[in-house]
Amino acid sequence: MKKLLTLSILIPALFLAGCASNGPLTEDQQAAKYNMTVERYREEKSAAARMNMSFDEHIKMVMEEDSMNSDMNMEGHNMDDM
Repeated sequence: MKKLLTLSILIPALFLAGCASNGPLTEDQQAAKYNMTVERYREEKSAAARMNMSFDEHIKMVMEEDSMNSDMNMEGHNMDDM
């Protein structure tokens, strides 16, 4: 019985200890992850907080807007003129 109790405590403890070694990313690492400068990362993070959005939700929205804007900029342009 003691052996079972010890194993039931030891196995989850080892699993959690292994997960804890991956700490949170620094701002530099997060900015690099999104191909941004640290300054832009901080601006976007602040903007997300002002809108009560997660950073990922905010970045997804910004990327969709950028995509829509680039699509709209190409409308009316004749590719033969280029």
